[in-house]
Amino acid sequence: MTTTFIDNPTPNYKDQARSSLRSCPTPGTFFSTVFPIVTWLPKYNLTWLWSDFISGLTIGCIVVPQAMAYAKLVGLPAQYGLYTSFVGVAIYPFVGTSKDINIGTTAIQSLFLGQIFATVQETTQFQSGQWTTEQFAVTMSLFAGIITLFLSIFQLGILFNFICQPAISGFMAGSALTIVISQLGKILGIHVSTKDAPYLIFGNTLKALPEASIDALIGILSLVWLYGVKYACKYLAKRYQRYKTGILYFSMSRNVIVLIFTTFLSWLINHFGHHAESPFTILGPVPPGFQNMGVPKLDKDLIAHVFPNFPSMVVLLIMEHCSIASSLGQSSDYRINVNQEILSVGLANIFGSFFSAYPATGSFCRSAVASKSGSKTPVYNVVVAIIVILALYALTPAFQFIPTASLAAVIAHAVTDLIVGPSVWRRFWNVHPSELLIFACAFIISLFARLDISIYVAVGLSVVVQLYRSSRPRYAVIGRMDDDNTMQMVVANNNHNASAIELEALAQCKYFSFTHPMLGQYVRSIAPGVIAFQPRDNMLFENSQFMTEKLMDEIKHTTRRGKPLAEKIGDRPWSDADAPATSDKRPLLHAVIMDMTCVNQMDYSAIDYLKAVATQAERYSGRPISWFFVLNDSWAVRQCLLFGGFGTQERKKKKNGPFRSDLKKRKEQGDDDVSCTSSEECQTPTSIHGDHNNKSVYDKKEERVVQVEDIHHGRPCKIEPTLSYGPDNNHDDSMGCRATHLGNTHLDDVYPYFFLTMGDAVVAACTHHAVPDEEPISSSSSSASSMNDDTVDEEKKIEKQ
Repeated sequence: MTTTFIDNPTPNYKDQARSSLRSCPTPGTFFSTVFPIVTWLPKYNLTWLWSDFISGLTIGCIVVPQAMAYAKLVGLPAQYGLYTSFVGVAIYPFVGTSKDINIGTTAIQSLFLGQIFATVQETTQFQSGQWTTEQFAVTMSLFAGIITLFLSIFQLGILFNFICQPAISGFMAGSALTIVISQLGKILGIHVSTKDAPYLIFGNTLKALPEASIDALIGILSLVWLYGVKYACKYLAKRYQRYKTGILYFSMSRNVIVLIFTTFLSWLINHFGHHAESPFTILGPVPPGFQNMGVPKLDKDLIAHVFPNFPSMVVLLIMEHCSIASSLGQSSDYRINVNQEILSVGLANIFGSFFSAYPATGSFCRSAVASKSGSKTPVYNVVVAIIVILALYALTPAFQFIPTASLAAVIAHAVTDLIVGPSVWRRFWNVHPSELLIFACAFIISLFARLDISIYVAVGLSVVVQLYRSSRPRYAVIGRMDDDNTMQMVVANNNHNASAIELEALAQCKYFSFTHPMLGQYVRSIAPGVIAFQPRDNMLFENSQFMTEKLMDEIKHTTRRGKPLAEKIGDRPWSDADAPATSDKRPLLHAVIMDMTCVNQMDYSAIDYLKAVATQAERYSGRPISWFFVLNDSWAVRQCLLFGGFGTQERKKKKNGPFRSDLKKRKEQGDDDVSCTSSEECQTPTSIHGDHNNKSVYDKKEERVVQVEDIHHGRPCKIEPTLSYGPDNNHDDSMGCRATHLGNTHLDDVYPYFFLTMGDAVVAACTHHAVPDEEPISSSSSSASSMNDDTVDEEKKIEKQ
């Protein structure tokens, strides 16, 4: 059988730079990336137009009452909500990558801005008139847009991936419950301060229940209508599938219906009742049109006052928008561009500051409704913008009669879907208790403190959990499990003449960890003195010391010292003073197999710790130890191992450390075009793999072509590595292979200590001759000195027994 030696060399910097330049976007590609509308608008058709019109009409009926209600939640006049809703939907069709997102006012963002605005209202500058409501809204909107635009330009949307789902769910649930609590007083007609913590607001509301006014009748009946229609439509849609679409649209219109009815009733009472004041609280006059358009007027003192809240505000904007956008994209089988979505938020807020809008982002409720109502493209936002304009210029006289209790009911009803129940808590617990802990912290803290604190704590806790997981990754000690029909093989220590049948049995064995939940009881050691260790995560600076310590613990646990400890405690190292001095029948360490198939990244710290544990293992066993590696196709791991000298494991003569770097050897040999043309000249790749019936040609200078010819059949095989990295291909396999003909070949690595399968590595470890004992081993302590001849003879007698 022909043996083909393959390599996965690191691409040089010229090739990487050339590939990066080749992948840079052209002006046309850049324009289509920034404005995705140019890619799908030419394909627009009438079917999409009708679906977008229906969806836009549905969302328009929802956005108008919600915009005014959420503006009141901030503490701003109702028209500011309409300003905010118009700018977002007017800009998003040009730059958005989601067909469902509706940018505008949101309940959670409004609640957070309301908490900030409450601190502004308490200042002397606001009370004296130096700071105005318009200045606050414009300042927050402008800086929210600038910061998010900066994040988008520098492609920092990846930071969104550091916010885990339990943190988002816990924050949303806690914020929704906080909103419901803050609206209870308005629903019941009770005057309660909403500047306190949510639990205090709830307690004060309960105390003031005897003071409930006629507003409670309107608010409670509005809630009964909203929830009654919602659940009745769910039941009817299941019962009458034929009318499901009509029932769905009627359910979506329940917010508009309740506001129209209560507003008409309020107008009748106030118009024909001849009351000096309205018997219940109403919204009041709403000025028509855009009253405050112009260049934003900023105040340095106001900016300094609200500046500490900018990071929290931006995190909340991005978290709300990107989470609902990615969720809807997954459910509708399309993919969003996170950086482009952040760009849309930034542009909407920057332009919104010229319209006196306050910060806007993607809405959970309205985006989900748009998806359910059949939106096909972002064009439906244009219909929404038209409806908002009509509301601003034609319907403002009627808005002043909207009861505040019905608006509060609309807000409370809109956010209750975000409050998750015990079933979600149980799912988090079933995955891991830490997931429930993150969720609970975000949920509980939002009820007892400001929303920004719950964001910071939840995100910080999730980062801490992730850091702990990466610093204490899982690992396994691997053993073999023989089939019933396979000959049981027992290879004694240093038995390098194992039969072909036994080697074949080793190659065909199944390899599992000793801690496998089902098969661990059937797993046994590979061979005396052979340890197989499997890291199950990337080996980086934060976890490499932990990994190597566990590997060294396993070596000390399963093998004995090369040189016994002294009888007297005073002659022993202080770290082993309590070790028993009795004879040890455990085998000496012969070889270490590292299964690196789960490792895709390594860094300098990891290879430095691995070199250190190799030195410690040799000191402990008192003789040279060979290391065998089972690799995947990650060239980052391969390069680190070659840097440490684990590819050929040539010993250093003068310097400390076990191996000489293979990368340095490559550099020294790079000027000579060296290629081996016969099996006698290719002893490096065949000294361990052991197949001499081949003719191989390997260019060590270029390291780009491997050719093998079967002597018996004359079938050439040529494998050419091909570059395949770039922004569109983020795999680790930056070196692919194109095989013209493989035939009946056996694939091996060009480096004798690297392997493609666990079976090959085990066979090599059990048959490989160790480095001669005469070669000096560096030591830094008396316990690591070389064994004398008497000790070696004694070990050989024990091994024979």
